Amino acid sequence: MGCRNSIQTARLQLDPVSWADLEDVVQLKASAGVTGRLAGGVCNRVLSEQDMMTDLMTWGREGVGMFAVRQQGRFIGLAGVQPSSTEPECHELQFAILPHARDTALSREATSMALAFAHAGGVGRVISYVRENDIVGRQVFGGAGMSVCDARPVSCSADILLYHSMRPGGGAAGMH
Repeated sequence: MGCRNSIQTARLQLDPVSWADLEDVVQLKASAGVTGRLAGGVCNRVLSEQDMMTDLMTWGREGVGMFAVRQQGRFIGLAGVQPSSTEPECHELQFAILPHARDTALSREATSMALAFAHAGGVGRVISYVRENDIVGRQVFGGAGMSVCDARPVSCSADILLYHSMRPGGGAAGMH
């Protein structure tokens, strides 16, 4: 992908996922020790390939999506948005970081950059589901600028919190 969709920070490089990232993504998604919140959870190679196709189509269709996250040139995870399967007109922010790079600050930095990119790209409302007792998830999403909605998601168990972020100056409707 072109440089216009890449994000560089002092510690991280985020580039839109590509087929060149497939082996790293397969390894990431097969690991139960991954720190993060991916909608599909742990999955096999076939599901990882299907997810990659969805990620590539989302980038092509919407100009936003999942980023491959690298630290010092090494793949350490994913962060980005996908259209929500539960909330129309929303995107869901997700992240996953390999165990050797487990650092809440890195996860927060990657998700924060991905969230800002999505809003800048026109996404009005971004959501994430987090268990109440998931301290890392809450720190990452809260630290990225998301806040807990007052209303609980109807379709979720009682211990699930709905985090959201609205595009600054955007008029997207949704739960508050």
